[in-house]
Amino acid sequence: MEALESWLLLSQIKGLGNKSLKKLWEHFSSARAILKADRRELTKIVGEAKAKAISDREGVSGRALGELLKVIEREGIGYLTLEDEAYPAGIKAIEDPPAVLFYRGRLFDLPLAGIVGTRRPTGYTLNLVKASAAKVVEAGMGVVSGGAKGVDWLAHEGAVERGGHTLCILGCGILKTPNYLLNLLSYPNTLLMSEFPPLQTGDRYTFPKRNRLIAAMSEFVFIPEAGAKSGSLITADYAIKYGKRVYVHIGIGSSDSWEGCYKLLKEGRAQIVKDIEEVLETTAFGGDSLLRFLRTPRKLEEIIEWTGKSYSEVNAILLDMEMEGKLRRVGSYYQAL
Repeated sequence: MEALESWLLLSQIKGLGNKSLKKLWEHFSSARAILKADRRELTKIVGEAKAKAISDREGVSGRALGELLKVIEREGIGYLTLEDEAYPAGIKAIEDPPAVLFYRGRLFDLPLAGIVGTRRPTGYTLNLVKASAAKVVEAGMGVVSGGAKGVDWLAHEGAVERGGHTLCILGCGILKTPNYLLNLLSYPNTLLMSEFPPLQTGDRYTFPKRNRLIAAMSEFVFIPEAGAKSGSLITADYAIKYGKRVYVHIGIGSSDSWEGCYKLLKEGRAQIVKDIEEVLETTAFGGDSLLRFLRTPRKLEEIIEWTGKSYSEVNAILLDMEMEGKLRRVGSYYQAL
């Protein structure tokens, strides 16, 4: 809790943003060390004005900090600071990672496919998104999106319905999560995450801001449908900035519903695909499809259903793979190594 308190205190300091906090963390390795540092040393990292603000604790409200810590503890909210090993490497790598990430659900470590798009998808896209999420899960990956009703929600739902993992990055505080997203927590492989204080409501600034984290967590971004003003284009911009590939699909070419996808394609900033399977086949996630499927722990019954083989055939295959050191059995679950 001490590291959390120190990072939250630093986050309150006037004029000290995420970029400066990352520079300080890279130099000092901990929030406690930053708070104890000599002003001259701080000045070398972030300049005189910010060094003074840190030394003088400018803008810090002890009362507000205390209330925030009480809320986190009372509500049992999970958190990760820049100091934690479990802090997502993809987010830590960007220039302005949040000092603290709040979460609810189950932490997991899987490659993630970003699936984002319009809030008002056509019937054509509804089926495409569900099928795409299922294929991502079968490839041994998870889905990351922003939880908005429409494509984002369908991607999350499609993943967990197939027994896969999904990460929803919120544009509001954890305690302001809409009920329809809280329902995802009834599935064991759901993770809700936010950089904002638990009680902060979403607004016109927080939702675009969180899109950088979706891009940072994605191995690639797939946009099945997006209009000219879709927020998913912001995610695409960040993905391109971070060196990630962006893929688009265009269903009904004459419809404005795909204008954003067409724009990305015309500008040469995205590739067009008929199906997300094209992406999965050409990325680093190729290889043994069963092993990809088993990146998510599976019961024997699930594996039999997925392979379409008999009990004895599947049992023999799994035994061979276990002896070869390709998977392990934990209780009634099998998981790829």
